[in-house]
Amino acid sequence: MRARRRQRLVMSSKWSDIIYVVKSGVLVLSANGGSGRRQLLAILYPGDAYSMSLAPPLDGVGVVAMTDCDLIRMRRSALEDFPSEMQELEAFLQQRTAELHARSILHIARLASLSSESRVAAFILELALRTGQVVNDTATCDLPLSRSDIADYLSLNADTLSRIMTRLKSRGTVATVGRSRAIVKSIKRLCKEVPICRTTLALHGYAELDCQADNSHS
Repeated sequence: MRARRRQRLVMSSKWSDIIYVVKSGVLVLSANGGSGRRQLLAILYPGDAYSMSLAPPLDGVGVVAMTDCDLIRMRRSALEDFPSEMQELEAFLQQRTAELHARSILHIARLASLSSESRVAAFILELALRTGQVVNDTATCDLPLSRSDIADYLSLNADTLSRIMTRLKSRGTVATVGRSRAIVKSIKRLCKEVPICRTTLALHGYAELDCQADNSHS
């Protein structure tokens, strides 16, 4: 199936059998906060899989497409009569769920312990590694989330986000092309802004990068 930008896929316990696999595009898991403010809980990238059974019991929970997306939509029950295929599917989902869980825990750790500037740097690094084109020490990527979306995901306000982006650009760490594209001029330099850089690299498939600027002890 194809989801258009800003299309919302509402979740329900009645649909716990349904699984989505992201082929292309970026989506977010969102819900309504206790104060009535929308909260972005997790980002889904190409290769991720999400089961309706994993949806937290929050008001207004659902998945929203941040870009045009291609998805595979399936039901577990469709493979009940095919045990070997069901076993393969469950192994695939277990791996993808574990990866998403690890990223979600890291995101919570960032919100709890990192400065506002480090949170923004970590977000740009993750996005570049996951969706961008990495060449040696540089990367370019689209910015699928709006400024307000990014601020919401990082628990910042939009003005604070704008000031941080200006500082990162003034230091020559990143550059932007309009509001839709980011250029990481040096991954190692950006890692100086992210205390848990090495963990981020590993979670997004770049554990082999020699990030000498890493400040973490992980």
